[in-house]
Amino acid sequence: MKKLLLTLIPILIFWSVQVVSAGPCDPLGWHAGPTETLSSAAELMNRAGLAPAGTTLLLTPGTYNLPGILYVNNDGITIRSTTGNRDDVIVDFGGMTGAASRIEVYGDDVTIADITISNARDHGVQIQGVDNPVLYNLHIVDTGDQLVKVNPVGDGSEDGLLACSLLEYTTTAPNNYTNGISAHNAHRWVVRDNTWRRIRPLDGTTPVPTILFWSGSSDTMVERNLLVDCIQGISFGNASHGSGDHVGGMVRNNVIYATMGHDVAIEMVHATGWLVAHNTVILTNPNGGLNWGLEARFSDTSGIFINNLSNMRIWHDRDAAAGIPANNVINAELSWFVAPAAEDFHLSPGATPAIDQGSILAEVPRDMDEQERDSLADIGADELGTGDGSPADLIVMLQVLAGSAVSIDYEDIDGNGRLGFADILPQLRRMAD
Repeated sequence: MKKLLLTLIPILIFWSVQVVSAGPCDPLGWHAGPTETLSSAAELMNRAGLAPAGTTLLLTPGTYNLPGILYVNNDGITIRSTTGNRDDVIVDFGGMTGAASRIEVYGDDVTIADITISNARDHGVQIQGVDNPVLYNLHIVDTGDQLVKVNPVGDGSEDGLLACSLLEYTTTAPNNYTNGISAHNAHRWVVRDNTWRRIRPLDGTTPVPTILFWSGSSDTMVERNLLVDCIQGISFGNASHGSGDHVGGMVRNNVIYATMGHDVAIEMVHATGWLVAHNTVILTNPNGGLNWGLEARFSDTSGIFINNLSNMRIWHDRDAAAGIPANNVINAELSWFVAPAAEDFHLSPGATPAIDQGSILAEVPRDMDEQERDSLADIGADELGTGDGSPADLIVMLQVLAGSAVSIDYEDIDGNGRLGFADILPQLRRMAD
């Protein structure tokens, strides 16, 4: 249970009008078509592979101990819990070592949502070059290799979505061959609103990106992710490859925070036409004398770093890369944020070097809370303001209003892996009654 000290006065009725718009992590709608309700591992192993195209498989609460690979063969299959709560259904493969085990997807338009996937030998989910996969509101934890893998099958995977999920290792991967997501030949994928924790190799030093799109991928959108204590952050392209490893794409409004040993937070390698904008990067324990947090590398790499907030420099031209830095702040201090130890990287009013110092970008009209950016944009992922539904804005508004101090307890009620306004709203409403 987290605690937040707020200043409260009796006009809280005004907060009741603040939560009016749909959020980016609202529950998924329901597909039309046949539905089957399953309650055993045997049923799931059978129906995932044999159910007709367009079938929704609903899993009742419980643990489904699967003995091997779960094949999803047909188009339009949906696998999700009956409750919509990912903690209610655990698909467990028994361990990060041993025989092959994973969810392996061969159909287009497949949705996997609202469940926990744990202890797979290989990957939590493996996409076999198919199109329009949706991975939503998942908890993927402790896999032998990558938590999510997109394989270069056929003409690649197009228009995938990985959103509103928690992906983590309890401690580290069991080897050095890991990533949060590794996507080959993937096009127009969106990775958004996820929390990633401890994506780390066994040796603690091998630089394995948490979010890696490479091997001929293009037009990837990575936004509003929170990365905590991962060895490396977001990468377009891989240093082991060559020209054309990634084309286009955008990395915006992400927060990357590490107190454990780490490599760079954002790297662009063998990648062209990218935009890295309005990210917040705070790294406190660099491996091997590292003194930069973002980089472009190699002569075949070109793109723009703009409006990023970091406590480490940006190496925009490493190995003759043609990265263009513009309007970044690279001397950020922990005091500029509301509560770094609690992973709250909303700007505090004292973050004057970042507030109203950014360039206006049509490509980044909103911040990490989906709040509209001001005409004078702030540097980094957050736009300091009011009404964006964040604890930071509550603090600012209520401090301005001034009154008697009260202590508010809140927890992750909405289950998105972060603490925000939605998590403290129930208590605020009770106090207003």
